[in-house]
Amino acid sequence: GGDLPLPAIGPGEQAAVAIPGSLPPSSAAGQRILTIRFLLGEATAWAPVAHEMGWSQLVLDPHPTASSSDGWAGDVALDDEGCLLHPSFAASPALSVWRAPTDNDRIGGMAERWAAWGLSALRRSLDTVERAANATTVRVTWTTAAGIAIPHVQRYATGANGRIRVEETVEVPNILGDLPRIGTVLELAPGFEDVEWFGRGPHETYPDRRRGGRLGRWHSTVTNLLTPYVKPQENGGRADVRWIRLGSPSAAVRIDLDEPRQVSALHVRAADLATATHDVEVRPRSETIVHLDAAHRGLGTASCGPDTLPEYVLRPGRYSWAWTVTTEPGAR
Repeated sequence: GGDLPLPAIGPGEQAAVAIPGSLPPSSAAGQRILTIRFLLGEATAWAPVAHEMGWSQLVLDPHPTASSSDGWAGDVALDDEGCLLHPSFAASPALSVWRAPTDNDRIGGMAERWAAWGLSALRRSLDTVERAANATTVRVTWTTAAGIAIPHVQRYATGANGRIRVEETVEVPNILGDLPRIGTVLELAPGFEDVEWFGRGPHETYPDRRRGGRLGRWHSTVTNLLTPYVKPQENGGRADVRWIRLGSPSAAVRIDLDEPRQVSALHVRAADLATATHDVEVRPRSETIVHLDAAHRGLGTASCGPDTLPEYVLRPGRYSWAWTVTTEPGAR
């Protein structure tokens, strides 16, 4: 970083400015992001010197690709129902296709449609467990409360240092023409309060409301990630997350995503938010509920304007995503 004086530029004018210095070398394991901040060069009656007027970012490198399957093994620990066993998990990874409705979802009619489909109550049925040398494949069918079947495949592999890689695929049937989310939900055991992530922040961001969130490495507590709307609803998500690390005094769990994804980590379940009528009714749990979304519906402005744009609506079809979980030493 450093100061870069700009020439005087009038309204509607343009100017080319050379950025001095050199960029750090690229790395196969990370990304370089150029951040430019626009600050006041002198104090005014309405703001002090160095007041930030705006900022812009440029991602210089693509997201790192996943490592090859070499070195991975299929000896993952599962229970009798094919659910992943992990010492830090209070609940195994499961399919999630529902969020606590927002005001926009309710007023726009989406929440009523999701309720009719029965998205908030999925029933899991194990189909097969197929073990191979380099991976274990679990095929299940999730059925909504309205009887709609959703096929789901999870492919598990273990690697060095206790890493577990999970590759998932879901086939969304045509009847589900507009889902709120598609992804994984899991719960960590009590004590995981420290949180760090590389993605947009520090405030909540969503697919159609993310431009105000700066890409960076952020640190908070799980408690503080909740946005306490007076009427409880979906909240606390962070867009374009590359990885998230959740720490307790004794251990930490780091989750790396195959590509930038929508992620949330809260002390409440979606149902806790959906059933509360006021913020004081929300009772935080000791567990940490983590959502890793392959896709998340836009929020739109349906309570006072139009719904989200078509590109932020989740349509039927195949969705695939992958993530890797690593156990590390406790909170830093």
